[in-house]
Amino acid sequence: MNFPLPKNEIERLAALHKLRILDTEITPEFDSVVDMAAAIFEAPTALISFVDKDRQWFKARHGFKDSQTSRDLAFCTYTILGDEVFEVEDARLDERFRDNPLVTGNPHIGYYVGMPISLDGKTNVGTLCVIDSKPRKATEAQLVQLEKLRNVVAGLISAHVASIEARIAERNARQRGKLLSQVERISKIGAWSLDTQRLITKWSPQVFAIHELDGNAPPDLEGAISFYPEYEREGLVEKINACIESGIPYQCETDFITAKGNKRRVRSSGEIEYGDDGVKFLIGIVKDVTEQYEHDQMLWRAAHLDSLTGIANRRSFHEEVKQRINAQAGENDQLSLLMIDLDNFKDINDSIGHLAGDEVLRTIARRIEQATPHTGFCARLGGDEFAVLLTTKNHGKAAERLATKMVAAINLPIKHEQHEIRVGASIGIASHECRTASEDDLLLKTDLALYHVKQNGRGKAKAYEPAISNTLEQKRLSIRLVRSAISEQRLEPFYQPIIDLQTRQLSSVEALARVRNVDGTISGPADFWQALLEPQSAHEIDQVMLDLALKDFAQWKRDGLGIDFVSVNASSSCIQSETYVDQVLNGVAAYGLSPRDLKIEVVESVFLGSDSVDVRDVLERLSREGIRIALDDFGTGFASLSHLRDYPIDCIKIDKSFVLGLGQDGSNTAIVQALMGLGRSMNIEVISEGIETEGQLDFVTALGSQFGQGYFFSKPLDAQNFIQFVAQFAPPQARDAGLDAKR
Repeated sequence: MNFPLPKNEIERLAALHKLRILDTEITPEFDSVVDMAAAIFEAPTALISFVDKDRQWFKARHGFKDSQTSRDLAFCTYTILGDEVFEVEDARLDERFRDNPLVTGNPHIGYYVGMPISLDGKTNVGTLCVIDSKPRKATEAQLVQLEKLRNVVAGLISAHVASIEARIAERNARQRGKLLSQVERISKIGAWSLDTQRLITKWSPQVFAIHELDGNAPPDLEGAISFYPEYEREGLVEKINACIESGIPYQCETDFITAKGNKRRVRSSGEIEYGDDGVKFLIGIVKDVTEQYEHDQMLWRAAHLDSLTGIANRRSFHEEVKQRINAQAGENDQLSLLMIDLDNFKDINDSIGHLAGDEVLRTIARRIEQATPHTGFCARLGGDEFAVLLTTKNHGKAAERLATKMVAAINLPIKHEQHEIRVGASIGIASHECRTASEDDLLLKTDLALYHVKQNGRGKAKAYEPAISNTLEQKRLSIRLVRSAISEQRLEPFYQPIIDLQTRQLSSVEALARVRNVDGTISGPADFWQALLEPQSAHEIDQVMLDLALKDFAQWKRDGLGIDFVSVNASSSCIQSETYVDQVLNGVAAYGLSPRDLKIEVVESVFLGSDSVDVRDVLERLSREGIRIALDDFGTGFASLSHLRDYPIDCIKIDKSFVLGLGQDGSNTAIVQALMGLGRSMNIEVISEGIETEGQLDFVTALGSQFGQGYFFSKPLDAQNFIQFVAQFAPPQARDAGLDAKR
């Protein structure tokens, strides 16, 4: 025997066997408890375990296939040693369990938390426990919820014992002449009889106790019925009369008001018996089931209501969807689903705290509930996600109108302590005819609509339309194109020269991403622009482009091609990455280059949002190391002048939309001229993008642009063709070196 024993092991085992619960059938109420425990901990396994002499047997199990294990393997053996929670944060490091087959093998227990279960406060007959394969630690809130569920289990066990005793009592009570004496010995069960001819009633002492009446003279039948609320009386009287007239036994459970005004819950049953003299008697029992009823209600609330907000939970939501789809629907009935996601809710938890976040969720839940029509259904699905179901009689815009109303209601300020909190909401909507709706289709379309809103500005409601699926499919294909090109080394830089407009000589070069397709054709940004907007894909593109551009430039520098530096573009996801600076500096050093050989180009959108402080830090670190920073597409974003003031910008690139309009639109000319002057006054280099004609070239030169870039000089070229282009600017010896490099 390789496990510790409680000091009262003999008494403990006796108490366990007295429960008569070992090896009983599966019970839904117990199963609901372990389902809730697993959900609270977001863990794969939860168990209600009874620790017998040589084994632990599971009355209920979530995520565990075996009905019992050997006691010497049981973590619960240690839980029953004390009265407090027993937690093993990492079983692999605990000398008591690290060699346990349940740790080293299936189910690979990494974490265990359990609470002992006792009915008398002295003997621990079993446990309620949660198991995970990953090491972790329970939060205080989780432990509080686990303790509540442990108390529910204790109540269910008591109810189980009482039920067994009641069944025994009811069976014995059917024997003539012994009913009252048999039932009276069982707690909270009283026996009564009614002479149906003389209407004389007799009560056992426990019936008086349930009614909270003193004395031994029971009221008449009408007086006895008066203890039941009015809404219960009609049904009870019908059952009693039917039993007397037809002899059909009855049983019912009802609310009940005692003589002292206390509301209770009772279960009553009655049947006909005949005395020796042929007199017909209605005999029965009444049982106070208040505690069991309250436990059942607690279990129901735990299973169906969200513990934080009090509205329906995810489980109830899915049940409601199925019920509405399966219900008899009229010809024009339409089922609509609104999926609500709070915008930037994480910022509230991070900046003000989780108590404020909880208060926000409760307030938002009340607003959603108040806005939902009485025929609708609202639920919290988890985190900051809510859902509303709406069944309407036509195919109008009721769901869209409701969503717009909810966006406005949710956006109202919320006061918490000294803070006034505002939180927005994005809502996706999908509607379907009830007769042909499916839950999966409805959820998918709502998710797609919500995703579309979150990708296009947030704070709005959007109904699903087929174009959304088409957009997402195009995005998926765009990302797949880029990722396959990266894995197959078909993503490569094409280089566009930047010309010194005063000398008309090559100054520097910008590396632009291109995909060389399997058939030899080239795909430009227009073919994969959606991948450039997806953070992970954009990050991967930037990494590959940086490495290849530095590699090519290092070779050109060794060949003496006379290019001042190479420019690479950096997406928001890269600039906001903690590792980007080190990645850039390591790449420069790896190819034997100087930081002055590299220019990083960013667009103004990277400065917007909550990460702008981090962006400034990244750019300042790069600038301190000597890397140049260029602001691309200048003039098309927001707050451009403040960006020049607040960030270490060495160069601005005037967007080609202004250059293309020179000579045609006086406003364009004024803007370009102003930007040129701004660059000179701030000692910032100015590059004019998109020069396509000699007229545009003359115009920007006359206005004072230092550098130019565009198809007039050259379209973007792959590395091999770019060397040939460079040769026309290079002195003879450098030209020969470039041709040698080509060969």
